[in-house]
Amino acid sequence: MHQIGLILDSIMLPEAGLFLGFLVLFLMLWVVLRRLKKMKRTMATLELAHLELYYQSSEMRTWRRRLITTDRTNMKDVQSCSREILHFFDRLGSLVQRGLLPQKEIWPSFGIPVWGYFSLLVPFIQWLRTEERDPDLYICFEELNEAAARLNKKIDRKRANPLMAEEELERFIEEEKSALIDF
Repeated sequence: MHQIGLILDSIMLPEAGLFLGFLVLFLMLWVVLRRLKKMKRTMATLELAHLELYYQSSEMRTWRRRLITTDRTNMKDVQSCSREILHFFDRLGSLVQRGLLPQKEIWPSFGIPVWGYFSLLVPFIQWLRTEERDPDLYICFEELNEAAARLNKKIDRKRANPLMAEEELERFIEEEKSALIDF
C-alpha cells in the first residue's frame, strides 16, 4: 500500500506542478500583453497630442497661411509653400495606415483640415505625380482623406464626398484665413 502511495505521488505531483507552472506563465503573459496594449493606447494619445500641437505651432501656421493665400492655379507657387503641409498629412496618414493612430480619434482633431487641404491640394498632387512620375506620391494623405470621408459619411450622410465642393472649399479657405490672420 505504501508503494502505491509513492507511485501516485510521483505521477500526480509533477503533473499538478506542470499545470500550475503553465497557468502562472499564462497569467503573467496575459498581464504583460494587457499592459502593452494600454501602453500602445497611451503612446497613440501622446502622438496625437504632439501632432495637434505641431499643427497649431507658429511654424505650421505660417505654412498654412502661405498655402491658403497662394494662387491655386500656379503649381510652382503651390509647390513652394505646400511641402510641409503635404508631409504633415502624409505622415499622419502613414501613422493611421500602420495602426499606430486610430482612425476614429483622427476625425475630431484633423477631419475637416484633412478634407479641406486634400480638396485644396488634389490638383497639385495629381500634377506632382505626373511631374515626378510617381503615382504613389502622397498616397497616405489620399488614403487618410478617404478614411476621413468614410467617417464623415457615418456622422453626416449629406457630406459623403471625398472632396469638398467648390463652395465648401471656398468657405474652408476663408475660415482658415480668418483663423490664421491673428498670426
